[in-house]
Amino acid sequence: MVAPVDATQPAPGTGFDYGKRNTALQRHVAFFDGDDDGIIWPSDTYKGFREIKFGIFLSVLSALGIHIGFSYLTWGSILPDPFFRLKIRYMHKAKHGSDSESYTKIGEFDETRFSYVFDMYSKPPHTHLSFNEILRMMRGNRGPYDPFGWLAALEWVAVYIMLWPEDGRMKREDVKGVYDGSIFYTISGRKPKN
Repeated sequence: MVAPVDATQPAPGTGFDYGKRNTALQRHVAFFDGDDDGIIWPSDTYKGFREIKFGIFLSVLSALGIHIGFSYLTWGSILPDPFFRLKIRYMHKAKHGSDSESYTKIGEFDETRFSYVFDMYSKPPHTHLSFNEILRMMRGNRGPYDPFGWLAALEWVAVYIMLWPEDGRMKREDVKGVYDGSIFYTISGRKPKN
């Protein structure tokens, strides 16, 4: 297993090993690690967003926001990385506030918490989320005095844009696929990392 032992420790190795039990968060970000070295450059993130059908402007904006916001947290050093790179082995330290809490502190996917939040904000039979339900969920998860978390919660708008459901409702399984990164491979047509 390559999951961190606890939330204060890095994951072993590069933070992602093929054929081993990786956390959902590690699988989520591994899509963007094009050369599989455990380090994600802003250019890797840009290319990944282009692969999942984002336009140039949103890809640049996303790469800048992600790397400026999370590089220091994931670098594992007192000194910040001058290139704003991300290390997969420290990715669990970038878990931000005002989120759905569907990732645990070490980056595992919490199915119970995901179902609880999804069912709370979606209408019966709880198989889809509309854009208005996403906005309600973002407001409901918003923590006080957490402007960084409020800004980071805009990732839900990006998820909606990426999935762009024809009927205006995101499927539950597609949303789960975002958490473990599997939907990125489906959209891009790239073969998943094992």
